[in-house]
Amino acid sequence: MALRCQDGRILAGPEETVSLALERGLIPVVYGDVALDSERGGTIVSTEELFQWLAQHLRPQRMVLAGEVAGVFTGDPQRDPQARRVPVITPENLAEVQAGLGESFGADVTGGMAAKVAQALEMVQRQPGLRILVCSGLEPGTVQAALSDPSAAVGTEIRRTRG
Repeated sequence: MALRCQDGRILAGPEETVSLALERGLIPVVYGDVALDSERGGTIVSTEELFQWLAQHLRPQRMVLAGEVAGVFTGDPQRDPQARRVPVITPENLAEVQAGLGESFGADVTGGMAAKVAQALEMVQRQPGLRILVCSGLEPGTVQAALSDPSAAVGTEIRRTRG
């Protein structure tokens, strides 16, 4: 994936390639990566930053973020067996779940789940109708269910309103 940045911000991204893939009925898989940066030499672009860039240019109605855990939880499910999956996050209930959002379990320079949720909420606030699903990319069948059935009860949906 070719990205160009300036001082850590995306200047040019793959929106044309992603748009062409969607027009052809393909499901593009995009992810964060190291990018060239005109000021820093190189920078890290998170998946969420790339999604924000694409959302501004392509105006999607739905995005799926597949990661290591099965959604957003009340705590780190890899450390806390009592952590429960939060089915929906909106600006209205963010305060209720925010305490459980923390840094990621493994090495992650992009801010972990707290940053992922903040960036997703920012996207849904800017683009009415956009829904973002955070789900597991490791559990067999989860991504397929998320992509083929928008009402599938997998992961955590992040949207503008509860309704």
